Amino acid sequence: MLVHLTPLDPRYPLRLRSLPDPPASITVSGGAIDSPRAVAVVGSRDAVPDALRFARDLAGALARAGAVVVSGGAEGIDRAAHEGALRAGGRTWAVAGTGHEHCFPAAHAALFAAIGQGPGAMVWPFAPGYQHRSGFLLRNRVLVALSDAVVIVQAGQQSGALHAASWARKLQKSLWVVPAAPWMNGFGGSLELLEMGARPLASRDAFLRALGLAGPLPARPSAHGPEPAVVPVGPLSELSAAVLGALSTSASHADAIAARARLTAQATAAALLTLALEDVVVEGPPGFFRRRDNLNR
Repeated sequence: MLVHLTPLDPRYPLRLRSLPDPPASITVSGGAIDSPRAVAVVGSRDAVPDALRFARDLAGALARAGAVVVSGGAEGIDRAAHEGALRAGGRTWAVAGTGHEHCFPAAHAALFAAIGQGPGAMVWPFAPGYQHRSGFLLRNRVLVALSDAVVIVQAGQQSGALHAASWARKLQKSLWVVPAAPWMNGFGGSLELLEMGARPLASRDAFLRALGLAGPLPARPSAHGPEPAVVPVGPLSELSAAVLGALSTSASHADAIAARARLTAQATAAALLTLALEDVVVEGPPGFFRRRDNLNR
């Protein structure tokens, strides 16, 4: 069943509502566009087989860990990500580049139907009859806004995934890129993103732990006394510093943190995720955050 939502509808995704100019309407088929954790997995349409396998494996692991896998429904990495989440019995959101009256690529009709049956969802951020090549770039803003973190599995120098990466930076979402050897063809865009400061995703399990989607590593006994205090990796951004200053060792809801930091909910959520990835902030229960007890700043 198709549902048309505007920002005035309480079912309209909060993640989109926090945008400066949210889509005037979206069409949804499937479950609710709501989740404590959503991760975008995107990349080249003409991906190498190993990259496709990694995308399926990563998406499956994310889905089993309770995260929603977000992608754009395109050939290549996008399709692999959706399939990986579906095979794991989890949720995936496909953000289409057309209106709901069209299906592109046509070969994905069955895939889109499976996603639209729920518990995941098809999302069309355009008018019903919309069909234009620019839509596949325009939808990237929505795709990234719906996600807490963005993973680029493979990107060539002209890949549309680079546009999604640019939106990750604009919306201050954590950007991860799967590294590749410099002599491998089809990864020029990936290498460029890493040189610009994207986080390397070299281990699936380490990535899940960084997002708080897997248990912590077992504690290792030390013969030299207690472990040193946890400190951030590198200098904090202005936003992260403001959010950290609004936190204490007692858990507070994200909305209260945003109010104390005088930031939007979206900017606060992005900073909280960054701080959590740096192991500076702890989430628990869902939606509540606190400083780590042994943080000295």
